[in-house]
Amino acid sequence: MTHQAIRVSLILWQRLLKSLNAAVFTGVLCVGLYALVTNFAEARGAIGKAFVKLTQIQSFEGFNVKAAFAVDQIAESTPIYHSLPAEMRGMLPDDILSLRANWVERILYVGDQGKLCDFASATQKMNEDYAADRHLAADGLITMKDSREVKAQVLEDMRLAKARNDAWPNGEPRFCYVTELTERGRNVKTALAQFLRAGFAAATATPAAPRDPKMKVARMAQ
Repeated sequence: MTHQAIRVSLILWQRLLKSLNAAVFTGVLCVGLYALVTNFAEARGAIGKAFVKLTQIQSFEGFNVKAAFAVDQIAESTPIYHSLPAEMRGMLPDDILSLRANWVERILYVGDQGKLCDFASATQKMNEDYAADRHLAADGLITMKDSREVKAQVLEDMRLAKARNDAWPNGEPRFCYVTELTERGRNVKTALAQFLRAGFAAATATPAAPRDPKMKVARMAQ
């Protein structure tokens, strides 16, 4: 980019940040990227709320990077959308539009969710997670497979807890399972990842500082 183009982009960027609340915008993108490239459990609970805030922003343009932030524009703004076969490309926008905030959280965490069970005395959060998984499975984005191995591990955890007189408020596991992304689910997760990364790159881009002619003369004199 030319110096003039960078200068114009910087002005547009600064004006946009003032109107969109830069702290929230950058924070949301950082949380999203952090959840994607590190341990999801450390960011659990934040990504769903962050995604909702992020998608309230309509669009951003600066530093030669453009990203669409309206939910119905996310799919079209990602590289995977343009590389998919026609039949899969048509499904991606609808699959993303069907997501709720906590469903976004669940689909991003597939494979990093620990021991998944429907407990007899589950907490509200557990019930919400179980319901989210069932919705995602019904929509064809993940599979839920009965796992006797996971159930045996949870029953052993419960036995050991009771032997130590530790609290076990969840009751017995009625159904334990493992989740796996379907092809459509992988496309959705990839699109969300690419969307967050593009926004993060735009939010953190720093143009080269303009050179001061006086400094250049001083260095030449030395």
